[in-house]
Amino acid sequence: MKSFKGPGGYGRIMNIVMNIFMSAVFSAFMLWTMQQRAGDMAQIFTPTSFILSFITGFGIGYATTDIIPVFRAGSAVAKKLGLKGVPGYFVTVLVIDLIVTTILSFLMSMINTVERFGFPGAFMSWISMLPILLLIGYVVQLIVTKPAMIFAKNASGFDPDNPMPMGPPSMGMPPADGPAGPAGPPPSMPGRPN
Repeated sequence: MKSFKGPGGYGRIMNIVMNIFMSAVFSAFMLWTMQQRAGDMAQIFTPTSFILSFITGFGIGYATTDIIPVFRAGSAVAKKLGLKGVPGYFVTVLVIDLIVTTILSFLMSMINTVERFGFPGAFMSWISMLPILLLIGYVVQLIVTKPAMIFAKNASGFDPDNPMPMGPPSMGMPPADGPAGPAGPPPSMPGRPN
């Protein structure tokens, strides 16, 4: 399957793997917490509610991580702080966690609880769970990110640490340090005076 090969495939596989784990853990925790608050008054944490919450969470998480370059943002913060290796990894995952957990948990809370508790109740429920969800999300992502990266690398054939060039110049792509640098396109290209 071409859509799972190369850099794009690497990103898709990472998103899928990470969102499977995050959605499963968040669905279980959020439904369990709501069940504890409701007590015996309502049956909230059921297999059906878990499956629906997981599917919803996965869709939200995948769309979020596909639209927002969270890994790039986390890496940029670590780089800006001058961190590499394990400290850089911890900071990268922290930034990913802050973005993904906040968006994912907020939307999951609203979808799962706004009908029962109204917006104010759903919002307060989310705010009260957010610190624990951030901690849980951070731990899950610390554990899952590296194995997911290895799996994505092997499955996609793309190594982000050693990316291949985009293509030879014969494909219409000038080399990165070639004539299309700051001076503009080479003389043979349209728009360039000869």
